[in-house]
Amino acid sequence: MKHSLGTAAIATGKSKTTIHRAIKSGKLSAFKNDDGAFEIDPSELHRVFDPVTHGVTGNTTMEQSVTPDVTALLAQENDFLRLQLEREREFNRDLQLMLKTESEERRKLTALLTYQKDQTEQNTPSTVKTNSLFAKIFKKDLR
Repeated sequence: MKHSLGTAAIATGKSKTTIHRAIKSGKLSAFKNDDGAFEIDPSELHRVFDPVTHGVTGNTTMEQSVTPDVTALLAQENDFLRLQLEREREFNRDLQLMLKTESEERRKLTALLTYQKDQTEQNTPSTVKTNSLFAKIFKKDLR
């Protein structure tokens, strides 16, 4: 017995539009009857589209038993990722603390070096002009 467009859609689990597009594109061959409706051979229909199986099969129960294991695996992976994120945050905090400490130390060293430079400039004798008689006579600067 040949399928109509509607029964072909039910037999394959596809929409009528999908089957009609397959007929129009040439993927699926069908004939029009005197009323203008499509007649599709079942073997031709199932060559292009897989048939729908009704009822509970052994495969369905197997998928249901596997689902809780997947959920447990995902929960375990989620916990692992949270732990890893916390470790990364702690590492980031340590790096920030180390950077802050080094920055403070660098400021202290800079201040110390600047302070020593100021002291050495004060300790070095500047050019002193003497008003000595010897300097006036020979017009030389004593340094």
